[in-house]
Amino acid sequence: MPVRTERVLIVGRSASVLLDAVAMLRDRGYGANASNQFDTLLNDYDLGEVDLVVFGGMVPPATKERLRTDIHELNPRVSFLQGLGGIAPLVVAQVEEYAGGAPSGVEYDPSARLFRIALGDAAPVKVEGLWATFVPPEPVAQSVLILDGELAAGVHQIAIPDDVPRQGSYATVRIGERVSALQIGETPRSVKRLAAQPLPAPRPVTTHYPWQ
Repeated sequence: MPVRTERVLIVGRSASVLLDAVAMLRDRGYGANASNQFDTLLNDYDLGEVDLVVFGGMVPPATKERLRTDIHELNPRVSFLQGLGGIAPLVVAQVEEYAGGAPSGVEYDPSARLFRIALGDAAPVKVEGLWATFVPPEPVAQSVLILDGELAAGVHQIAIPDDVPRQGSYATVRIGERVSALQIGETPRSVKRLAAQPLPAPRPVTTHYPWQ
């Protein structure tokens, strides 16, 4: 696995998501750390070494804005990315999309619940549906492999199966070495209500792996 130059810090709430995402990113060659300790984040890490900060959806808006301002003052070249959902493979796909660029020729039709993928040449294509079952205080990731194989040049329609929920669902589309992460389902009402209410205290996580 080639060593990536990007150093990623994930700031979120769920201990299991943070730890899984860090492990997956490091397996892919990225330098990665994570924390759900918002008040001590600036002291816990040298933010001058970080290239990308990913914020989870459960980081309170005021906290996120304060951290963005403080981190940018310490490191003007840093980039920020809003996580789509609390699912480790989804976070990883977003980082890969940021680092390597999205594949071209990918469109999603929400009314038909299908992807249209236009290929100029034959290529390996992998499409995966992702969602989470939320059991406070930790989400449990669920997934289904929709397609994994070589597709010929041309336009292909890939339908989303019925077992992928119509709410709170996402998909990753990988063509060759590039991947896109997309939200394909509406945000469920229960998550909207939960986000507006006080949440149980999370299990503290602050990783300090050496940057690769």
